[in-house]
Amino acid sequence: MVPKVKERLENIDLLRGVGIIFVVLFHYTNHYSPEYLLRTDNWFLPIAKYGWSGVDIFFIVSGYCIALTIVKTSNFVEFSVKRFARIYPAYFFCGISTLIFFSFFDLPGREVDWYTGFMNLIFAYIVPGLKFQYIDGVYWMLIVELKFYIFFGIIYFIFKNLNKAIIVWSIFAIILNLLLIFTEKVLFFSSISPHANLFLIGLMVFNLKGNNFVSYFLISLIALTNIFINERYSDLEIYFLFLILITILILKININWKYNLLSRVGLISFSWYLLHNNIGIIIIREINKLGFENFSVIIATISTLFMAAISFKLIELPMKKNIVLWYMKNIKEINPKYL
Repeated sequence: MVPKVKERLENIDLLRGVGIIFVVLFHYTNHYSPEYLLRTDNWFLPIAKYGWSGVDIFFIVSGYCIALTIVKTSNFVEFSVKRFARIYPAYFFCGISTLIFFSFFDLPGREVDWYTGFMNLIFAYIVPGLKFQYIDGVYWMLIVELKFYIFFGIIYFIFKNLNKAIIVWSIFAIILNLLLIFTEKVLFFSSISPHANLFLIGLMVFNLKGNNFVSYFLISLIALTNIFINERYSDLEIYFLFLILITILILKININWKYNLLSRVGLISFSWYLLHNNIGIIIIREINKLGFENFSVIIATISTLFMAAISFKLIELPMKKNIVLWYMKNIKEINPKYL
């Protein structure tokens, strides 16, 4: 049986919860040197070595969610407004929060000034030729997501058919894979090229109907192609095949994940992702300065998770609702045929 939308969303939250925990563990316990974290020992958490792969889970889930959303959207403007309402309020809040931390604490090599921060907040760096340091290095993922929204949104509303849009995106992904074989420089598409296949997997999983073995075969083929030609997955091919398979199964399994702790974490995963890195590392450094090295990671995790919960409850949810309602009442009603 095809899972109900509510159950699908619970599955999505579960995967987001797993993905964000992977990423947080990676950054807090493996990514930075003990010297940078101001530790007096060489402590690492070996299990977190591949935690960066949580981002790949996000991309697959994103492809699935965009397919779920776009088929219920009437036009590109409405789609863009809903995407803006989904990401910008939390992005603005988390960006400003990080800039405030920079005003009071040191994070060598990673601070940005308020002008650069402002250029981040208006997405100036998405314009070809303009380069600004990210408020937080992890924001690179958001730019990849934005490009996916723009390109796939345009494709879908040209054809107004999900099957055709996925076919076009498949061709796009294959071309990018071919380019990656011969060059790493794909100009404006360079940031999205390693991940186009992952978005495609999510799109195709959503679009699977019954026992469509051709689609399952194509998903496997595309995933294999991306894994074996992309340096990102070098020496980790088996791990990523397993990770992709598990992600696909969770997206399709009809299980009620209600009240699952990971699903609750998944609800606030976007804000936590935007807040956890620079702010969390600042907290870890400051706690380590005081000599409480055994507690710094725990305190950083709890603190950034609490901030993410505030962002979700007070910023993400109400602002998303208000922006969409404003669009529906003040823009779409003016000329619903075109908006």
